[in-house]
Amino acid sequence: MTETAYWLAISCWPGIGSRRALYLKQHLGIGEAVWQADATTLQAILGLRPEAIAQMVKERQGQDPGAMLERIKRAGAWVLSFADDDYPETLRQLFDPPIVILGWGELLKQHARNLAVVGARRMTSYGRQITDQLISGLAGSDVVIISGLARGVDGEAHKAALASGLVTWAVLGSGFGNLYPQQHRDLALRIVENGGTLLSEYWPDAKPEPHHFPARNRIIAALADAVLVIEADEKSGSLITVDHALDLGRDIWAVPGNATSRFSRGTNNLLRHGATLIASSEDILAEWNWGTTAPQSGELVPPLEGCPQLVYRVLTDQISSLEDIVDNSGLTTSEVLAALMELELGGWVEAAAAQSYRRTPAKT
Repeated sequence: MTETAYWLAISCWPGIGSRRALYLKQHLGIGEAVWQADATTLQAILGLRPEAIAQMVKERQGQDPGAMLERIKRAGAWVLSFADDDYPETLRQLFDPPIVILGWGELLKQHARNLAVVGARRMTSYGRQITDQLISGLAGSDVVIISGLARGVDGEAHKAALASGLVTWAVLGSGFGNLYPQQHRDLALRIVENGGTLLSEYWPDAKPEPHHFPARNRIIAALADAVLVIEADEKSGSLITVDHALDLGRDIWAVPGNATSRFSRGTNNLLRHGATLIASSEDILAEWNWGTTAPQSGELVPPLEGCPQLVYRVLTDQISSLEDIVDNSGLTTSEVLAALMELELGGWVEAAAAQSYRRTPAKT
């Protein structure tokens, strides 16, 4: 039995949640120990009411972790738990990282940049037009477009990415077996068929419950280098993604809109509070210091994980100060320095001046 199988089973316990699972891991170490713990141990660690613990134990009695994992694999999907080495490092930055992340399609690969595109479900013709223009301008570059498969801007972002030959990841608020909305089922299949991935922290049979969607927004924010908001009302769910992105130190971009449109109130308010104005794909390229061209798919990237990967992703061929690298990576100074040393030894980064660094020209 693998650790992944145990954590997959634990993730299905009623009322468990990421924080409680992490707390159990901290006290008991491995998934097998957590899954086998008796009610007294669970209650002593979690401090929950006996009725809540009893529900967890009852759920466990009907579980076969190995069979659960095998069922998902037979469906063509993959699973990573937060105890796995291949679990995305950016998700570990969350206060409540998913206990497991299920993927249908390609395993998540490193790209030069990850761009989350979110916005209104009731998208206007302006929103559709600007979404298509911005993403089509990135065609041929090594950028992943991340969104939530929802109606409106989300769905249009996925479609524009596919039309432009870009990889796109869709983070779901349900299981793979209950794709939502139903009219995007074909879109979801096209994403997988074209080298993209559907992601979910929920069991494949999970229904699209209302509370799932705010939760999935934190995953979108964590996977992204920048979050681009295209049309949003003042109380848009897209702004939840922005809040998570701010907590994680991600860049916030917004497209300006008609001052009289309710679907521009949220984006224009973001701009008033310091979000970067994006009006063209050239603006995106400039924000990433790519000039007028972006790195092409297949460009060399270091075969690294963790902090070195995060540091490399914020560096360009332009000189960056140590302070900027710390700010943009969300890491501590000591973590950045250790990562830079590893990258220098590998020939991926060079010291350009005192406390300043850039990617090695031969490998940019």
